Amino acid sequence: MRVLAIVFIVFAFAQPYTGSLSDSNTGNNRLISMYIDNSNSMSAKGSNGELLSQSKTNAKDIIQQFPGNQKFIIVSNELNGIQQRTLSQNEALYEIDQINYTPIQRNINTILNWQHEISQKELNVNHNLKNFSYILLSDFQRDFFKLGNIKKDLKSKYNLIQFTPEKKSNCFVDSVWFETPIHRIDEENELFFRIVNKSNSEIINLEVSIETNDFTKDLFVDIPENNELTSSVLIKNSSVGQVYGKIEIRDPIMYWDDIFYFSYKIEPEIKVLIINGEDNENYISKALSTERFIQAEELNQKSVNRNTFNDKSLIILNGINDISSGLIADINSFSSMGGSVFIVPGQKANNPNINKLMKMMELPSFGGVRDIKLNANNVVFKDPFFKSIFEKSDESLNLPNYQKIYNCDYKNSSAIPLMFLRDESPVFFKSFKRSFALYSDLSTESSNLVNRSIFPVICLRIAELSKRNNSLYTIIGQSQLIPITNDYKSETPVKIRNKNTEFIPKIIQNGSYEFIDLSGAEAIEKLKPGNYTIEADKTIGSLSLNIDRKESSIDYMSIEGIAKALKSKKLKNIEVDQFSKKFDIKKINLNLPQEYWRICIFIVIICIVSEILISKLWKN
Repeated sequence: MRVLAIVFIVFAFAQPYTGSLSDSNTGNNRLISMYIDNSNSMSAKGSNGELLSQSKTNAKDIIQQFPGNQKFIIVSNELNGIQQRTLSQNEALYEIDQINYTPIQRNINTILNWQHEISQKELNVNHNLKNFSYILLSDFQRDFFKLGNIKKDLKSKYNLIQFTPEKKSNCFVDSVWFETPIHRIDEENELFFRIVNKSNSEIINLEVSIETNDFTKDLFVDIPENNELTSSVLIKNSSVGQVYGKIEIRDPIMYWDDIFYFSYKIEPEIKVLIINGEDNENYISKALSTERFIQAEELNQKSVNRNTFNDKSLIILNGINDISSGLIADINSFSSMGGSVFIVPGQKANNPNINKLMKMMELPSFGGVRDIKLNANNVVFKDPFFKSIFEKSDESLNLPNYQKIYNCDYKNSSAIPLMFLRDESPVFFKSFKRSFALYSDLSTESSNLVNRSIFPVICLRIAELSKRNNSLYTIIGQSQLIPITNDYKSETPVKIRNKNTEFIPKIIQNGSYEFIDLSGAEAIEKLKPGNYTIEADKTIGSLSLNIDRKESSIDYMSIEGIAKALKSKKLKNIEVDQFSKKFDIKKINLNLPQEYWRICIFIVIICIVSEILISKLWKN
């Protein structure tokens, strides 16, 4: 036994193994590319803490299984230039520790193609590389498991480890909106919000907190399983200026999507520009003058330039029969910036230039003038335009009589008719571009509209709805241009700022107007959800940012589905495992040589113990 023990001690120190010698002694012929999903969905709680924390620990355990001279590439959702470097074992462990959550969302197709591309670059530099291994650690949400143009790979080894929450449940605020876009001091406006329950159990007494500058309210709601709830609160504003708000819930499983930010502005006045054409009438300015918060400026059509549009919310074309191409372009740019346009035709408005503008405003073109003697008899009271102004189907309302109207082919238009004559001819439209139009001029020979109570109501309502309010919120990374005022010193950079973040966004110029673009990768990486001010040499606006709720899904791929999908793309050597408390890191085939020195030590111990026992039994 003693001789046998000595023999196996010698074997142990020799460190016998099976496999390629080059695999054990050098890392020069093999490259390990490891992807760690650090999207927000990985903040869900797993069996041993948050999924990202578990995956980072697991990744470090895997790396430490390799020889000390093995080279690695560590990849996360940023896919930046730094992550293209090959790393030693210690450098790889350090980089894993630096990985934190990011709002950047990537699908598996993008990740694998990026890994393949970097591996190919390394092969061009290091011709000794023969083996590539790809390790992916993620929750593998179904929405992001997109496999498009992945290249066929029959040689490389793929190990995918799935991390899933201990409880598949999530509740989040999906969106917010107001009943009306009009915000006035000391008047209540109803704020609606939608909360989604992505779980198989009902949520009872979920706490919801709503906060604005001078308003706070907590309430409790119940949401059925796999359903959504729309609720609301009345908010009363006590002062003019910018209002910042947020809605917050408390979800114990996944918390990154628990807060939804929004903001809006209460303007002290509405500024209107009336552009008078050849057949202008003074009835519009008289109607607007009845409200103190409306400031109207009148100009002749020939005196208008783009600078006169500054700080205006509404442009009214009053009695126009023709329009220049330059003014058409300026009005179109004004509309693109969120401004409203109200078109009141003259008596000869059936003009190609006018109709070009009508098309841009998504309104029906003016056709020929039709003589007619009919009363208006149908007002679309259900439309939000007339909400809270008239009682439904108000029979006491004295509607106008028309003698002349413009024909229009409204059935081929997306515009919405709001008032009809008895023969169902429409005479008032609104479009989705915040534009409005009458289809008769204002002369008393054409109608008695200006002598009816509905006329000043239409004018004042259009002015109210024209208030320029940026979107209540913006989703970081989406292609959405945010209009800003150009009333600042041009040499001063525009910045988005709050207490924790300062960011210089991309500015897009369109004529005399400027827009902020937050669709780039830099914006996604550096901006966090929250309420911000837009600043140059002074504060020029506000912004509320939220993260896309697409990651709020709890629909995950199965390990069988992952393997089947990848094999269908001609990826041959695939192993998919699901992480759990009992997960054994040795289950992963790392293609390492099989070492036997531990077995030799065990045999030595058995030999020594056996000799001692035999010696004692022999004496007895």
